Formats: sequence, structure tokens, C-alpha cells
Amino acid sequence: MAFKWKRETDDIARVVPKKQVGGFFSKAVILAPNEKAAMVKNGVVDEIVDSGKLQVGGLLKPGNIGKDVDVALMDTSPKDLQWAENDLWTGDNQKVSCNGLLRFRIQDPKRFFQMLYAYATTDKKGIRALSIQDIYKRLESEVITLVLEPEVRQEDIEKLYGNRDLRLNIENELEMRLRSTLSMWGLEMLKYTVQWDLGSYGQVMQATNDFQTREELAELDTLAVEGDFERRGREEVAGIRADQATIATGNEFQRNQRLKDVHSDLDIDRLQHEADIREAQDAIRLKEELKISKARGMRAELEVDQDMKDREHGRDMEYLKHITEAGGSDVAKTVSEGREYGRMSPQQLEALAKVKQSEAQAKDDKVNFMMEVEDRERADSYRRQELDASMMGAAQGKRSPTVRKCPGCGSTVPAESSFCSQCGKKLTDV
Repeated sequence: MAFKWKRETDDIARVVPKKQVGGFFSKAVILAPNEKAAMVKNGVVDEIVDSGKLQVGGLLKPGNIGKDVDVALMDTSPKDLQWAENDLWTGDNQKVSCNGLLRFRIQDPKRFFQMLYAYATTDKKGIRALSIQDIYKRLESEVITLVLEPEVRQEDIEKLYGNRDLRLNIENELEMRLRSTLSMWGLEMLKYTVQWDLGSYGQVMQATNDFQTREELAELDTLAVEGDFERRGREEVAGIRADQATIATGNEFQRNQRLKDVHSDLDIDRLQHEADIREAQDAIRLKEELKISKARGMRAELEVDQDMKDREHGRDMEYLKHITEAGGSDVAKTVSEGREYGRMSPQQLEALAKVKQSEAQAKDDKVNFMMEVEDRERADSYRRQELDASMMGAAQGKRSPTVRKCPGCGSTVPAESSFCSQCGKKLTDV
């Protein structure tokens, strides 16, 4: 015997707990034609049965005892839904409506089961139910109203009435949204129709004319109000101008007087500035003349000093020439240096003496250093000669020495030398 799960004629699905299914030894649900059942464990579809019997528990199937098992029963036959939108308003505030037929059926039981759990609530016995009207309410709030209202609101009644392509675009948009929504819920749309109720053409034209008349009257009222405001504004402006005419004249006179005073002060400042500039130019010119005069005086003094120096130099040259002819160049050099020293200050003479002393000391140090270097080189040469002689004597027997020592200073000198190169003592033959 089939399980009677429908409570209302428009029920399309119901979730029944296992305990609501009759039977002790075997809890089974026998499906009628165009029905599908799903075994639900812990909120997840475990098994789907298209026809026949669905075993959900009992002593003969102890595997489901104690588990949270529900049975989801669905009617997969095509369902017709009559929909209507009666309160649609156009852009010119005209009321229109539309209605139609929507035929659908369950295509994907698992996806439809998710919709059933999302949109249906349980009753006191833990049963969830979903009817055609529940689906219509969801479609109306989520699709039909959201598509039709904004599209119709953008157009006027006359354009909507006489433009079939515009209505087809709206119908196609609604069909696409309905098909997409039903597919997301696991339903397949089989048929879709739309009928518009726009009223008679006479009513449409009358409504359009009434709307235009109201708009024109409203515009005339607005223009009249604006004209009144403009007229009152002009009157107020004229009154303010009349009141302010005297004040404006006085202010203009005072402004002109202040302007004249400013121009007069500027002229005085300009004349004073020009006088100051002329005085400054005269002072600069006088300063330049004084500078030129001073430069000429200094130049004359320099020329006199240079002439005196030239004459003194000429006399010195004649004197040196006379001395050179009489006593020689050394005497002339000495006299010239004496004259130079006579022109120096004591500090300069002291510094010059230190310089001369340093030069002489450096010259002496250089001579002593060179002599020491020569002595070392000569001594090294003599030692090498003695070493070579000793080595040759050891190799070839006894030979006459090539060097000897000075009896005076003990320096090593060549054997054939007659005098010592260090002390100058005469060497005798031994």
C-alpha cells in the first residue's frame, strides 16, 4: 500500500521522519507513479529511489536503527503555476498589470532537496513540506517583481502600449531569470506565458493627455510662482538701490577725494625722489672727480720717486764702474752688498745672517758626508784587494803584497804609493 504523504493538493515535496513511517518489522515506503523518494541521513541524501519500495528501517533492516533517518518524498509530475503582477507603474504614473502560466517539474532531486531544506520549516512532528504556492512566493519576491517593476518603471504607457518589441524584451528577460532560478533549485521549466493588461487605447490616450495636462498646469503654476518671486525681487532691488543711491554718491565722492590725495602724495614723493636722485648723482660725480684727482697726484708722486730712484741708480752704477776699474769685481760686489745691507732693517739683517749660516753649515755637512762616503768606499776597496791577495797567495804560494799600512795613521794604502792618502805621511820602503 502506497504511503499517503500529501496533506494538500498543491504539495510538491515533503520530508517525513522515520518514526512517522508505519511498520514494526519493516518500515518501507511504496512510491506511486511520478513520485521519487530519497533516504536522508544526518541531513545528507544517501539514496534516491525512482519507483518501487524504499526500505527505511525496522527489525528486518537493523542497520538504520538509532540513526537520524528521514524520507524525502517528491512529486515529479508537471505542475502549473498561475502568476500575476497587478501593481506595475509606468514612468508617467499609469498602472498596468501582467499575468501568465508557468509549468515546471522536478529535474534534479538532490538539488531540489537542498531547496526544500533551505526554504521549508519543520512542524511539531518534525515534518518539512513545500507547496506550489511556496515556490510562487519565492519566485515573486526574488525574480518576477525584481524584473518587471524596474523595466516597466523606465517606460511611458504610450510607448509600452505601442511597442511590441519592448514588451518582448521584458518577457525574454523575465524568462531567462525564471529559467536560471528554477534550474538552480533543481526544477525544469516546461512552459512560460505572459499576458499584458495595458487597458484600451482610448484609456491610454486619455491617461496620456491627462498626464500632459497635469504637467503643463504644474509648469504654469511653477512659472507663475517664479514670476511672482522675480517681480517681488525686482521691486526689492529697486527699493534697495533707491535707498543706497545717496549713500553711494557720498561714498563715491569720498573715494574720489581719497584718490586725489593719494595722487598728490605720489607726485610729492616722486618729486622728492627725483631730487634725491639728482643729489646722489652729483655726489657720485664729485666723488669720481676727487678720485681721479687723487690718482693723478699719486701718479705724479710715483713719477717723481721713480725719477729719483733712476738718478740714484745711475750714480750707483757710475760709482761701481769706477770701483771696478780701480779695485776689481770683488770690491764692487762687496760695496754693492754693503749698500743693500745698509737699506735693510735689523730684523732683516738677522734673518739674512741666519740664512747664510744655514747655507754654510749645509755646505760643510755635505762635504763631510761626501768625504766619509769616499773613505768607506776606499776602505772597502782595500779590504777586498787584501782578501783577493790572501786568497791568491793561498792558492799560488807566497807573493809580494799589493797593499800596506801607513805607519802614521794606520790606513791601508796601495803598496806602490809613496805618500798616505789620509795623513800625507811619506812612506818609506820596507
